[in-house]
Amino acid sequence: MKVPDIFIPEKNFEVVTERLLKESQDPVVAPLEYSKFDVIKADTYAQGIAELKKQGRKHFTFAENVEARIADYEANGENSELFGTWLDSVTGVAYKAKSTKFKIVLRSDKLGDIAKDFNQSFIPIDYDAESGVELDSKKGKYSKLLTKGEAKNHEFWIAVMNGDKEKLAEYVDLWFGKTKRKEGMGVYLMSNTNSDELRALVLGSDYYDSFAFGDYLDYDARFASGAQRK
Repeated sequence: MKVPDIFIPEKNFEVVTERLLKESQDPVVAPLEYSKFDVIKADTYAQGIAELKKQGRKHFTFAENVEARIADYEANGENSELFGTWLDSVTGVAYKAKSTKFKIVLRSDKLGDIAKDFNQSFIPIDYDAESGVELDSKKGKYSKLLTKGEAKNHEFWIAVMNGDKEKLAEYVDLWFGKTKRKEGMGVYLMSNTNSDELRALVLGSDYYDSFAFGDYLDYDARFASGAQRK
């Protein structure tokens, strides 16, 4: 896992829950029908996607990674393995060049259909052509750890969970409860990139405070996967 360069935002913390719910792209997160989870490892993001396809496994979104962690913990308790690694997803963060604006793309076809031999740190895009919830990192609390209450009401977390505040609260309570930490789940994104770019959103491990960030696509990848319930 390679964490991108970060910036220091303004201190204003604006929660825009109502707008996020109105702009939500899909229904709230559906329960994952899996009985057992494991982790697919690869040298690059693209190779990980190719391996998932080879095995006929689903590409998880960021929200589905959260759902998988909850389900894995409910089934295995402290033996749950999904909290011990970062988890890549097919949810994308699209950055607008020379700006602090970005969009959350809940399920990105560009990421899901990435070529196996792709080996760049990001996918070049036309930001204005991307569909997703647009946020501005200078208007919220970014690049800092969050309290339990802040995590439950943070605009980014609400957006990536597609407006499902109940599932978000369940994950927040679980993570803060099991780790006994006072802060965590920070959101670390880039700003003022040289060009419009798309990166995959990653859910950090317990070691990295379960924070969220846009990963380098040409670096080690980890994907949660599972065996379908019969």
